Amino acid sequence: MKLYLSVALVVLALAVLVESAPQDPTLTERFNNFQTQVETLTQDLTEKTKAAMEELHNSEFSVNARNWFKDTFENLKKQMDEAFANIKAQ
Repeated sequence: MKLYLSVALVVLALAVLVESAPQDPTLTERFNNFQTQVETLTQDLTEKTKAAMEELHNSEFSVNARNWFKDTFENLKKQMDEAFANIKAQ
C-alpha cells in the first residue's frame, strides 16, 4: 500500500512540475516564426530596392544620360539617313 501511495505522489509531483515549467516553442512554432521573419525581411528588402531603383531612374544624372543618348542617336540617325540618301541619289 505504501508503494502505491509513493508512486502516486511521485506522478502527481511530476505532473505539477511539467505544468508549471515554461513552455519552449515547438519545432513547428519555430519554423512559423522563422517564416514570418523571412517574409518580413524580403518585403522590406523589396520595398527598399524598388525605392532605390526609382530614385536612380529619376536622378538628374540618369535623366541627363538618357537625354544625351537620345540626342546622340537622333543625330547619328540623321547623318545615316543623309548618307544613304546621297548613295541612292547617285
